[in-house]
Formats: sequence, structure tokens, C-alpha cells
Amino acid sequence: MLMIFRNLLMGLVVFFLVYLSFLSRSEWVPMHAWNRAFADVSFLLLVLTLIIGPLSKIHRHFYRYLSWRRELGIWCAATAILHVYVLFNGWFQWQPIRLIIGVNQDSGRLTFDPGFTLANILGFIGLSYVLLLALISNKHALNFLGKAAWDYLQQKSHILYVLVITHTTFFLFLFRIESENWLEIPFIVIVCLIFIIQWLAFFKTVYKNKLYKED
Repeated sequence: MLMIFRNLLMGLVVFFLVYLSFLSRSEWVPMHAWNRAFADVSFLLLVLTLIIGPLSKIHRHFYRYLSWRRELGIWCAATAILHVYVLFNGWFQWQPIRLIIGVNQDSGRLTFDPGFTLANILGFIGLSYVLLLALISNKHALNFLGKAAWDYLQQKSHILYVLVITHTTFFLFLFRIESENWLEIPFIVIVCLIFIIQWLAFFKTVYKNKLYKED
């Protein structure tokens, strides 16, 4: 019952954020505005999922939020799927060749762009990772896989982060779909903050281990 309530609450928050993101790009073509809106929220949920752990090592106040990682991961996967669906339905027109080769923004013709191809491949690998992590975020998967295998897969979340950062960087800074994207500066700030938080958590862990050994 608690899990249902949490997912309903998370769903309301997610779709509110998606709609706000969509409205912030009202001058864009609707398809691209919705595409970016789902991508923005999926990225935000991934960031929250990944930093709750390190933050809990920095301060005990964040322990209470550790249990929310499951719901964050599930809705991160859901919004990522919707991001891909909007692209396939509106831009790629369900033609996989457009995903691999790319479409010239001016002429509308198929044009090979190695960066575009690589960014999309990384995006789909990232999607497979996020779906896998969402699927195993339950006790049934833990019991089926065993704790060692389950922990191994969960610890691969940093690979997902690198894939998403690379994919997003390309489409934010190197392949502009519409006019200037307001996410550019916040994206840089978020990446820097995650880097700082990860290292603060590391140094805090080392410090606590030294204190423990001295005692």
C-alpha cells in the first residue's frame, strides 16, 4: 500500500514537472518540446537517485530518503521511455535508419553524422541500463538473482550516469534541435555538484573509517 501511494505521489510530481518543462519551451515545435520535457525530468530523477546515497554518507539527515530510490528509478525509466516514444513517433517516424543516420535539420534529408549516431547508440544503451535497474528494484528480483548478483547490477549505475551525461552533452551543446536551450547552464552546474558531492562522500567515509580504527 505504501509503495502504491509513493508511486502515485511521484507520478503527480513527475507529470507536473514535465508540463512545466514543456511550457518553458513554448516557442519550440511541440514534438521537440515534449521530447525535451520528458528527457529533462528523467535526467533530474536519475541525478536524485544517484546522489541520495552519497548525501546520506555526508549527513545522516538524508538517510530517510534512501528508501525513495526505488520510486525515483521507476519514474526515471518511465520518463526515459516516453522521451524515446515521442522521438520515434514524431521525428524518426518509426524508421530505425533515421536514428542511426540522422536527419538534416534544414533539408529534412537523411545525412550521416557520426556524433549523432554515437550519441543515440549511447542513449539506447543507457535506456537498457535504466530499464534493467528499474526491473530489479524489488524484493522478487533480489531473491531470484541473489544478493551478490543484485548488488553487482546496482553498482553499475555509475555507467548509466556516464552514458546519460555523454548523450545529453551532445544534444545540448553540439546538435541544436531548436533555439537556445535553457538547460545548458543548469546541466553544467549539476554535473559539477555531483562531482563535488561524490568526493565529499568519499572523504567523509575515509575520515569516519580512520576515527573507527583509532577507537
